[in-house]
Amino acid sequence: EWHWSLRLREKPEEVIGVITLRRGERSNRGFWLGLEWQGQGLMSEAADWVTDYWFDVLGFEVMRVAKSSGNPGSRRISEKQGMRLVGHDVREFVSGRAETDLWELTKEEWRKSRGRRAKN
Repeated sequence: EWHWSLRLREKPEEVIGVITLRRGERSNRGFWLGLEWQGQGLMSEAADWVTDYWFDVLGFEVMRVAKSSGNPGSRRISEKQGMRLVGHDVREFVSGRAETDLWELTKEEWRKSRGRRAKN
């Protein structure tokens, strides 16, 4: 697993969110961001950075992400990144069981969406 904390430049001692990558077949990325900082593009920026890391540094071919169906902000990040909705499930979250959307993105799709040539 790979973990990063999100901090503001002005207050580097304060953690405002986290983003994680993990190996596995079902869900490779997860994140949370404090309510005060949502809607400002901070998690979109972090998600783009770690998605680059997943494909370009770690060399994985596919990223799969599971997220609560009731979280439209998280859904927008997946859509902006060009992910495809590939299924539904029910999962346990900190707040209890919830409907979950399963998203997927290939390295080739990511590079196309970012205007990059796929590496061989």
